[in-house]
Amino acid sequence: MPCHYFHYRDGSSIFEDDVGEVFADASLAMQHATKIARELARNGEPTNAAIVVVEGSQHLSEVQPGEQGD
Repeated sequence: MPCHYFHYRDGSSIFEDDVGEVFADASLAMQHATKIARELARNGEPTNAAIVVVEGSQHLSEVQPGEQGD
């Protein structure tokens, strides 16, 4: 199963997840990223922040806390 990394981007700064988590597929990783984004939104993270989802060296998507409903 592939390892997915959930980097945190805030404007031009990025904080890399160097541990990652194993998910069976990208859709499960995206569900996890959405959960992280919701938690960040509840904590008032800036709207220009994002969770950057990476599988290996491939950029899959970005999820912004401000886009997540509760």
